[in-house]
Amino acid sequence: MRCEEVQERLSALIDEQMSQQEREQVQNHLMACEACSREYRELRRFVEFCRQLEQPEPKIDLWQELQPMLAEIIAEQKLPFTQRLRRQWSRLVSQVCYGIILFLQVVTYQMTITLSRYIVEPEHTAYGRPAQG
Repeated sequence: MRCEEVQERLSALIDEQMSQQEREQVQNHLMACEACSREYRELRRFVEFCRQLEQPEPKIDLWQELQPMLAEIIAEQKLPFTQRLRRQWSRLVSQVCYGIILFLQVVTYQMTITLSRYIVEPEHTAYGRPAQG
């Protein structure tokens, strides 16, 4: 076997996911090739280190969050077509309204920025009195 072939199979050797014949071929190559043997030892150490790490517990239970939404979707599917259409229409209208409000806020902000460039404050002299002239 060539080094490239052996290095591709090192993970399978560590995880014991190869046939007896293939395992013998890889092990024979490892005995003869120092570079592949070193690669195998490093990979095996890394895998053993990873296996010793604690598996973190999930911080949230996704099922508890998704179950009510899923139940609502299932319940909505059981409604007559006209009621489903009415609900979807009201959702669409509310989303469009939110979009319009957001658009108006952006436009208002941009206008405020633009108009603030044209506001001219009187020049002040010492003691805060407006300059005459």
